[in-house]
Amino acid sequence: MEVHPATAERSESTAHAERSREILDAAVQHFAAGGYSQTDVQVIADGVGVGKGTVYRHFGNKEGLFLAAVKHARDQLVSAVDAVKETQADPLDQLRACMTAILRFFDSHPEIVELLIEERALFRNRRPSLFFEHDEQRMAEWADRLRRMIESGDVRGLPVSEIQDTISRFVFGAMFFNYFEGKREPLADKSNAMFDVFFNGLLAKKSEHS
Repeated sequence: MEVHPATAERSESTAHAERSREILDAAVQHFAAGGYSQTDVQVIADGVGVGKGTVYRHFGNKEGLFLAAVKHARDQLVSAVDAVKETQADPLDQLRACMTAILRFFDSHPEIVELLIEERALFRNRRPSLFFEHDEQRMAEWADRLRRMIESGDVRGLPVSEIQDTISRFVFGAMFFNYFEGKREPLADKSNAMFDVFFNGLLAKKSEHS
């Protein structure tokens, strides 16, 4: 049976993408466990069952592989958030669900926290971190959601950019603090209590006559 060239090209492209993902999954694990300098690309290649040359053909060199692994980890987080983004109809519930998804992702992937620490050590002059580079389209989508929440009265009329920055610092700061503190209890299990303080604040509402 004759295979159409376009079909063969798509099949080859799919195989290439799958092999790249396998290499990146292994790279995340090895770089996180051993650090950049102590990780041998040959070990990563052996773990996936390919030659070292194959890894270099996909990613150029060791640094290229490491940076691709960081991007791969970031894409995994984005996918985890996207999976829950539309599970709630209310925009505020959507926000809670996405924040919880981020915490649950890092609970399940502590190796990625180690990868971020390693990226910081290697590229301390890079601002922002490759992992935390903003996707302008996603930022704009969430900005629109926040504006709708402000218009509906669910959220105070603060500058949207300040709200976005504060949410990021709250969620990722909690993740790093929990990791460095060595807590074994999943952070996502505490999300309701955390979000209660975050959304409702610490101060009791004053009565009208106080």
